[in-house]
Amino acid sequence: MCCSGPFAFRSGSAISGRGCLPSTLKALGFSLSLGISLALTGVGVAIAGVKLPPQAVPTPEDASPPLTTPDAAERQIWGMVRAVHNGANLVVVSPELTRFEVRPLGVEPPEPPRAGRRGNPPTEGQPFGPQAVTYVRDLLLDKQVRFEAHGKDRMGRIMAVVWLGDINVNLTLVKEGFAWVSPDTSVARVRIELEVAERQAQVGKYGLWSLPAPEPPWEFRRRHRLSAE
Repeated sequence: MCCSGPFAFRSGSAISGRGCLPSTLKALGFSLSLGISLALTGVGVAIAGVKLPPQAVPTPEDASPPLTTPDAAERQIWGMVRAVHNGANLVVVSPELTRFEVRPLGVEPPEPPRAGRRGNPPTEGQPFGPQAVTYVRDLLLDKQVRFEAHGKDRMGRIMAVVWLGDINVNLTLVKEGFAWVSPDTSVARVRIELEVAERQAQVGKYGLWSLPAPEPPWEFRRRHRLSAE
């Protein structure tokens, strides 16, 4: 009788040269082939499951870097100024008839007079408040402007750098002494430019800086318990 396994021997005898050895070697060869094949397949699956580092991931030739969505600070919007409210708050209408409420970023004009409402008595406003409103209206009303949007304030108005042609309106208001630099301006580039302009206006005693001790509008509002508009 042949051996029962590939390495079994008949008791007391050598391995037969005709019966058991050839079938044993065939079985052994098949087992080795099957084992190697399965091992290589396993290696292939393991490699396929490995996440390559970013630099090893193949990319098409001449692939361009991914495009990024423009930040809000980079948006350029055109429109016609149709109204000026409360100093420098603008109503701008685009060519597509979209209406925007815009506030010049980083500037605080003097408080204009306010009518009494909600139980508050009327206020006369600050010196140069009416002059600032008149200046902005004469400069911008019914003019086409471009504005760079930098987000919105808590009242939903677009905070922007406003351009009339090559004129930076925000900068001009500060240079002419019709506005302070807002203390909470978060855009560093805008704030630095405005602070330089404010210093020039102080040295030249332009507009509100001709007064002996001009009061910032945020302090005026706090003293009179007024909300920002």
